[in-house]
Amino acid sequence: MLSKKRTMVVALFFLFLILFLTYRLADIQLISTTSFSKNKVNLIQESVDQRTHRFTINDGRGYFLDRNGELLSTDVTAQVIVFPNLYSSKWPIDSIAGILDIPTSNFTKKISDLKKPSALSLSEEISIEQMNEINKLEVPGLYAQLVTKRNPTPFANHIIGAVGQDPDLIKRKYEDKLKKGTVTISTKTGKNGMQYTFDPFLISEGETEYIYHVDRQGHPLFGLDVKFRSQSNPLYPLHVKTTLDKKMQETVEKALDIHGVEEGGAVLLDIETNELLAMSSRPLFSSKTIYKHVDHMTSQQIPGSVFKIVTAAAAIEENKLQNGKMYDCNLNIYGKRDERQLGLLNIEDSFTQSCNRTFGDLANELQKTDSDYMKKYAEKLGLLTQNGWQGEVYHLEAFSHFYKEEAGQIYNSKKKVSDYENTLAVSQTAIGQLDVKITPLAVANMMATIARGGVSYEVKAAKSVNFANGTELIKFEEHKKEDEKLSPYTIMRLQSLLLNVVKNEKGTAHALQALPFQVAGKSGTAQKGDDKRYNNKWFAGYFPAGQPRFALVIVDLKHDTINRTIPVFRDIATEIMEKSN
Repeated sequence: MLSKKRTMVVALFFLFLILFLTYRLADIQLISTTSFSKNKVNLIQESVDQRTHRFTINDGRGYFLDRNGELLSTDVTAQVIVFPNLYSSKWPIDSIAGILDIPTSNFTKKISDLKKPSALSLSEEISIEQMNEINKLEVPGLYAQLVTKRNPTPFANHIIGAVGQDPDLIKRKYEDKLKKGTVTISTKTGKNGMQYTFDPFLISEGETEYIYHVDRQGHPLFGLDVKFRSQSNPLYPLHVKTTLDKKMQETVEKALDIHGVEEGGAVLLDIETNELLAMSSRPLFSSKTIYKHVDHMTSQQIPGSVFKIVTAAAAIEENKLQNGKMYDCNLNIYGKRDERQLGLLNIEDSFTQSCNRTFGDLANELQKTDSDYMKKYAEKLGLLTQNGWQGEVYHLEAFSHFYKEEAGQIYNSKKKVSDYENTLAVSQTAIGQLDVKITPLAVANMMATIARGGVSYEVKAAKSVNFANGTELIKFEEHKKEDEKLSPYTIMRLQSLLLNVVKNEKGTAHALQALPFQVAGKSGTAQKGDDKRYNNKWFAGYFPAGQPRFALVIVDLKHDTINRTIPVFRDIATEIMEKSN
């Protein structure tokens, strides 16, 4: 009896196993062929892909142009594409080698080394004429094409960003495209920078490629030749015309490298249009460190004395500059002897020479009449909000030009209000220390606003999104900021204060007075609580001061004993003026 039950159990086990395997086989071959497992794998497509050899000419993803129409982060080159499985003795080897200007033996060696469809490795790029001559030969398996490749160089590293595969993002963000088959889980998407923010417009709608099908041994299937497959919609891929100037971006990158700015960066704005001309952050990211290195230009940094512009603006509006009061600049904000013995100075000279004591005392005077003055005037200067272009674009309600741009702060929200009411805390905040944090992009926009006379705009990083034929799909209009503004008189006085920082022989940026054009600006040094080895060093300014055209901010977040910000500003400003004249 026991043996009979055991036999029955074993029989049922094998029956259920057979049923399970039958269901599994049916699921694979009949039921879930286009969406198998939790990963939604298209088994039919995967089967085709296993028997398909391909060479991608263009991945179909949109691309970026600079303001003058030059390609950014993408290379288009003429290449010779070889399908080695189709190589035969019928190929006119001598003619091909002659067109490419290489020895015949060299050409045959290159082909024999290939294991899959590839671009031929040549010492020099072929010309369009050579490309056309190759194609006139009509050799099966040999084609010359303009091939688009993502540029792996660090040019405009953070602002443009990178692309990569992210199946989870595809499923979450592009479910409708995945169902239609216009994208697959292996389609590349933007990982950061403008590649991420503009991804809905740039994502591929289909690749342009050469393909051919093979049997199990890898030989071409009988009767099937190499096919050319491209997007069916001639209006795609789209491209983004940025506000960046490729030559100016190169100038900024070069200056940061020459002067050894390891951590920090630069922001350059066109004052008239309030468009981003160049932006670079250090250190650069690689494919392995893409999420470790943030864009320092759009993230919060301790500003130091650059923040004195806010305190100065409040003092002007509250008529403190007219009282003629002198401040003891032999002392620091702690009431102790300062390392710089500047003597008795008024507010104007204190700004020029960056006396901390004056602005600490001034802040406490202002605090008595308006306890919220710092926040109020920082808001008027646009330091506490995001400064990049934002708005509704089609179904994208909060579309932004800048990736993960942070807003600024005066106080730490985790602290009590009473923590900021004592005399020392007020003084520290007034000179851009304690918990004050603002972005270099916001500071650049503040300088552009002051230079322009007080009118503030959001910073644009793109002019438009266009179809492949150049027709505009989206044009990004100016966004005037509606924040409460400073009075024209206050703006005029701030311009004068910023000019004297460079013009006055005792000014902290007097070294820039040697330039052939006038610069106005403010330097800043901020102590970093988390790292005693380095300070934050800033110089924020605009030029030429008489007829402002450019706002430029330089930040060195690993400042030691060498002031790199002034030399970097000098080199960039000099070259920009030469290129723009």
